[in-house]
Amino acid sequence: MTPNGTCDVAVVGLGPAGRALAHRSLSAGLSVLAIDPAPQRPWRQTLAGWTAQLPPWLPREAVGAVADDPVIRADPSAESSAECGAGSGYPVRARYGVLDNSALAAALPLSGARIEARAITDTELAQLPARVVVDARGSRPVGLGRSHRREGRNGDGAVNGVLNGVPLQRAFGVMFEPHVAAPVLDGAGAVLMDWRPHDGATAWGERSPTFLYVIPLPDSRVLLEETCLVGRPGPDHTQLRHRLEQRLLRYGIGRSVIEGAGHERVTIPMLRAPRTGAAWSFGAAGAQHNPITGYSVFASLAAVDGVVARIAQAVRDGHRTPRSQLGRRPAGGPPLIRRAALRALLRLGPDDTMALFDAFGRLPARRQQQVLDAGATTPEVARALYAQFRRLPPRSATALIRASLV
Repeated sequence: MTPNGTCDVAVVGLGPAGRALAHRSLSAGLSVLAIDPAPQRPWRQTLAGWTAQLPPWLPREAVGAVADDPVIRADPSAESSAECGAGSGYPVRARYGVLDNSALAAALPLSGARIEARAITDTELAQLPARVVVDARGSRPVGLGRSHRREGRNGDGAVNGVLNGVPLQRAFGVMFEPHVAAPVLDGAGAVLMDWRPHDGATAWGERSPTFLYVIPLPDSRVLLEETCLVGRPGPDHTQLRHRLEQRLLRYGIGRSVIEGAGHERVTIPMLRAPRTGAAWSFGAAGAQHNPITGYSVFASLAAVDGVVARIAQAVRDGHRTPRSQLGRRPAGGPPLIRRAALRALLRLGPDDTMALFDAFGRLPARRQQQVLDAGATTPEVARALYAQFRRLPPRSATALIRASLV
């Protein structure tokens, strides 16, 4: 901190990405101003992703649960007509981890930072006493060429109503003890996606497709979540809960068990508007967000040291705002190819969507990771998506071409 109170970096927003950036900046010897309306607020969302992305400095205890080779199920013919029958599915050859939020926060201490508990407007970002300002306040949704407005929020902070024109990922999940979830897992450590219709039908028809997501949790329970990967707006939480209940009833899990379980609701805007030019964006609103999957936290942890190095270089060079000095900044929108893939997915028919993810399940492991990893380069993503396209049946391949060109 200089005599006039100017620090090296101001981090606005102390979610997992912002707190990691502030912590690693302190570790690099930078002076840090950290601002958040509730700096000590616990993170209640489930944070999961590929453990290979996690940096070596993160303590092992921060990962509260792991599953090797989670499966994708997208072939209705694998299901017996007599019973639900999970089927083996296609394994994604990687380790999937779920963070222990309390342990993660403890691994990111902010000793030595100046912490202010207040909200910051876009205008105030440019006035902060710091050489570099990083906006880590999370998502600001943007539509695909359509206007949008926020209709309201429900009591747990999830979007309630419609963000007009904004592609949304929504999910409704319940948490069970492992023995209750065992029939759904059917021997798998986790189910990344089960795209088969929730009611046992062999096709989605005209209905918006959703998938079941099943992962272990740090408290030894299992999360089972009915998810709309992307819709505009797609099924709401009430519809997703109904689908989940129908799906689980077919595994012998009754409504009374579901009603007595803990639950979570998720709403993620899949496209994010750029922030003010006075600051970099990092985390959910930055380049670390993958608009195909909605994930951002693991990619943020993977990218944080590179961003800190660029901030440190800017400070050494004496620049208050590094945007014009450092070339490509760590903010920015998602790569065009991922936006194009998202746009095509919104236009693709339900059964062709299921075929698309059946093709994804048959990709080599490295191609799967290139689609899922926000850090993959544009050529890598292009090659992976082309490999996926080549595995589609002719009808679905034609539908995907049409969805991509409209």
